[in-house]
Amino acid sequence: MAQTFTRYEKKYLLDQKQYELLLDKLSAYIKPDKFYKSHIRSIYYDTDNYQLIRRSIEKPEYKEKLRIRSYEQANDDDEVFVEFKKKFDGIVYKRRTKAVCKEVIDDIYHCSFSDKQIAKEINYALSYYKDLHPAIYIGCTRTSYSAIDDDQLRITFDSDIRYRRKNLSLRSNEEDKEVTDKIVMEIKVGEAMPLWLVKILDEIHAYPIGFSKVGTAFEKEMKEALTWKTYSQVYSMEHSQLVHSY
Repeated sequence: MAQTFTRYEKKYLLDQKQYELLLDKLSAYIKPDKFYKSHIRSIYYDTDNYQLIRRSIEKPEYKEKLRIRSYEQANDDDEVFVEFKKKFDGIVYKRRTKAVCKEVIDDIYHCSFSDKQIAKEINYALSYYKDLHPAIYIGCTRTSYSAIDDDQLRITFDSDIRYRRKNLSLRSNEEDKEVTDKIVMEIKVGEAMPLWLVKILDEIHAYPIGFSKVGTAFEKEMKEALTWKTYSQVYSMEHSQLVHSY
């Protein structure tokens, strides 16, 4: 199965109070989506120096990402989605096909994709970056809605957002760490947002933000690594001074 999407996407960070107030105000306009409740598990691919993630953090006009995704815990022989996303000037272009989980995690360069045309686009990206490999896992619980009068307008809420950089698989793990305690709302629309939605967002003081789950996780991990490195250096220095004082 191949899928192609072109749409605008806007992200918002909500606290619990905003989230509950928003759902109440939206109740007359939205309905549960056909994929109403899901547990999303993704592995993002990157280079050894995290070229794609670092670019995403810089919030450039153009960026792209490659990931695999499942909506339940995936075993080695299960098919998973392989997604190649590009974002330019606020518009998201997504290409999606399928591959066998173990094959794509072990060696994405030589696995088989279910759709030949999208495989060409993915293989072009692979040849361009040359050393892409599984880099970071992101998991979350997603609740999805669509507008009652427009199925093309979707609103998703992601909570319990977790990540890890080791032992990568499309399965939850006790090593998973929190990305944020906020709820990430994403509005996906083909064109402009309807006025009723703009009005409600303004009423609860929700404003779009350039937020990346994988970028935030990466920054947290780098900050922790830097803190640990600094601590280790200080400890080594103090230990060395202690030894020389005797």
